[in-house]
Amino acid sequence: MTDGLIRLKVEDITIGVPLPWPIYDRNGTFLIKKDFVIQSESQVERLLAHGAYGLVAEMGLPVEKPTVVEVVSKPKDFSPFKVLEDVTSRLAITLANNDNPDVNFTDEIMSLVEDIQRACFRDASAALASLFILEKGSYPIKHSVDVAVLSGLMAGKRGLEAENHASVIAAALTMNLAMIGLQEILFQQETPLTEEQKKQIFNHPRQSVAMLQQANVTDRLWLKCVLAHHEKVNGTGYPNKFAGSQYPVEAQLIALADQYCARMSPRAYRQPLLHKGILRDILLDDGQTVLPVIATLFIKELGFYPPGLIVQLISGEIGVVTKCGENADTPIVHICYKPGKGDLRLPIQRNTSLGGNKVRKILLSDDPLVTFDRRSVWRFNED
Repeated sequence: MTDGLIRLKVEDITIGVPLPWPIYDRNGTFLIKKDFVIQSESQVERLLAHGAYGLVAEMGLPVEKPTVVEVVSKPKDFSPFKVLEDVTSRLAITLANNDNPDVNFTDEIMSLVEDIQRACFRDASAALASLFILEKGSYPIKHSVDVAVLSGLMAGKRGLEAENHASVIAAALTMNLAMIGLQEILFQQETPLTEEQKKQIFNHPRQSVAMLQQANVTDRLWLKCVLAHHEKVNGTGYPNKFAGSQYPVEAQLIALADQYCARMSPRAYRQPLLHKGILRDILLDDGQTVLPVIATLFIKELGFYPPGLIVQLISGEIGVVTKCGENADTPIVHICYKPGKGDLRLPIQRNTSLGGNKVRKILLSDDPLVTFDRRSVWRFNED
């Protein structure tokens, strides 16, 4: 495919206008879909600096005179993992400075949004895997980034317009602005919630919106999603008991991502709930929390074995899921451990749709047999 690629220039991309063809990297890997709308000059600059290419045949250029692009060997350009680690570090600083008059809070958050979008466009599977394999650090900060990644990916699958897509991610990053300190405490707390803690939790959507407005955030969808991220379709959520059409679909994406990420994260008082159990509960919810179409979207896109999960095959081999497969229960796995041989220096790819490679079970990430280096599995440049 690289034989038909041509490097794009600034004049090839028009801000605010849907792309007339997809964009690829220098290796021919798909980056951005047709009709996506680039919103700013900074996005264009980052894209071109990374290396953006169009396919001659799709651009309507003469096929007989394509620009031949040198094939670059692995490791592959930038790492979504490094980008998302950087986002996590910067988010902690940005949220802590929400009341600093010398900081343009909206611009700071939108810069993080652009980086999350960039990581997801580069490799959606790797971005999803980041939920499971990146170091946790501060729970509330890592949780917000995880929810932003997951809700952003799902918003993309829903086909949200670029502006609304950015608003959803921004809302996910800032939804708990008013209770960051409390979240840190609750992550370690083994005793029941106090009455004061319950009150703080109930009020945090409204208080977060008030703090965002104080920081001069004016994006209505962003604010509305923060206010509504604990509501339920049946009207039993909080703090406003929104029901039906009062509850924005965009906020429902964040709400379900929030619940999923919280339940997958280990707490001081329990092991993380395994993925399949969470999907079962989403299915059995039967439209009480979010619309069935939103629940179905999550179940379909995550599959039974999303990227980043550690699994053991019926052969006894252990590896990490790197991509969803053709079916929900047949992921692509990179094997990092073989019985009788131990850890592998170079992981081996397995297609679990083939008989001898079927998944036996999901393992916890702290299983003593689970050791792998993401650099050797995904082969992104992390220098």
